Amino acid sequence: MTVTSFVFFLLLLLGGVVYYTVPRKIQWVILLVISVVFYLSAATPYTIVYLILSTLLAYVSTNLMRNEHLTDSHKKVIGAVTFLAIFSNICIWFVLKGSSFWVVGSKAIHYVLPVFPILPLWKHASAIGMGYYTAQIIGYILDCYWGNSEPQKNPLKLFLFVCFFPQLTVGPISRYPQLQILYEKHKFSYQNICFGCQRILWGVFKKLVISDRVGIIVNAIWADTKTYTGFWPWIAVLLYPLQIYTDFSGCVDIILGAAEIFDIKLPENFKNPFFSRTCQEFWQRWHITLGTWAKDYVYYPVLKSTPIINIGKWARKHFSKRIAKLIPWTIGMGILWFVMGVWHGSMQHIFGVSLWFWMILVMGEIFSPLLKKCVEVLRIDTASFSWHLFQSVKTYSIYALGAVFFSASRLRVAVNHYNVLWTGLKNLNPWIFFDGGVLKLGVTWIDINLIVFGIICLFCVANLREKYGYARAWMQKQILPFRWFIWIALFFIVLIYGLYGPSYDASEFIYQGF
Repeated sequence: MTVTSFVFFLLLLLGGVVYYTVPRKIQWVILLVISVVFYLSAATPYTIVYLILSTLLAYVSTNLMRNEHLTDSHKKVIGAVTFLAIFSNICIWFVLKGSSFWVVGSKAIHYVLPVFPILPLWKHASAIGMGYYTAQIIGYILDCYWGNSEPQKNPLKLFLFVCFFPQLTVGPISRYPQLQILYEKHKFSYQNICFGCQRILWGVFKKLVISDRVGIIVNAIWADTKTYTGFWPWIAVLLYPLQIYTDFSGCVDIILGAAEIFDIKLPENFKNPFFSRTCQEFWQRWHITLGTWAKDYVYYPVLKSTPIINIGKWARKHFSKRIAKLIPWTIGMGILWFVMGVWHGSMQHIFGVSLWFWMILVMGEIFSPLLKKCVEVLRIDTASFSWHLFQSVKTYSIYALGAVFFSASRLRVAVNHYNVLWTGLKNLNPWIFFDGGVLKLGVTWIDINLIVFGIICLFCVANLREKYGYARAWMQKQILPFRWFIWIALFFIVLIYGLYGPSYDASEFIYQGF
């Protein structure tokens, strides 16, 4: 079962009817049942054991913290238990999802010491959404340890926090205080149903009409770089951010809409990232919940740690004030981005996420005084549309180049892609995209027109969101015939052009693998 399947929408319908029919005090039980049914249908059934084990680790460790009259020795024990619970969850994730790291590491050791064996990949299935729920559990344990949240007494309620079915697929990574609404009583709301269905429809449009079509072009180019040379690989690079954005944000829209049907508001994960003017702003708008999680549970604790504080003191004695601030910031950001890369689960992500964006952000900080000086000398109006457009195009291009690592199946493949891009610079012909050659990639002119139409729709909705918070807030103010025309038209576009016939199988969501 995927979140674009008929079975999923049937589960939403039946689950919603039961949810609003039963007594409100047991509504959370219905959510738990739906979540378990969804998991057993969408994933390898036995892997739910991993979710249960992680929940038990969190439950036991946090409930040991409930005693208000603890001695110093007891606090040390609780600290050790907290560390053990977090470490155990990380180990479960690492064994099941991070096997590529030890394979690459063992190969490197084997190259130096041939007697050391090359470790094989772990072939056992991992739990669906393991990266997302593991991050949630670690955040919950730390929040309880720091006193930011009260430990949950009911293990079943804690399990619902871990396995709430919409967010199991691709997040978002929620905090425990945000999801305590799961246990509250909820009234039926026609507005929630409408808003939820509208959000789901918009997400399905992004995925099935835009992302999967763009993916056909991108995959075809990278699958045959001997035929598609010159400008073709650059087309794949420039189109991939559109593919992954409409794929990932489309799935998140479906998830947020599904949760809204049950009167559950999940945190937003995207906020028009391609309007960003800098890479730092981009990561405040892209995969927002992962970024804020990494800041709160990795970056800030690192900056407050004794070694970093000591490094900061040493830097203030030997360097200027600006450099002294830059040194601990650079170290903290390096650790944050390393964790972000590891979370994605493979070596190419260490390069494409960790090293790439860490390097870009550090260089931006180092050269920021020079860049400001250039803007002043050239008398650039930083409030002008053309300057904002230039900055957004620059940020998009930086992300696109780094995403080559992300789109590749292995590190070696990513390196080969960059080599193809470099050699292709000698034979650039931008007009090949318009001479009909694109039709050899498995798409038609109807597909191309739909992609262009989808981009226009994305741009319009993004502008409305910038002005009104939500595009639907603007839609609500329009007359009834206009609103119904837009939603009915969108529904039929998805129905007609989102279905590719019995032989077509829509690809899985890119971020579902994490």
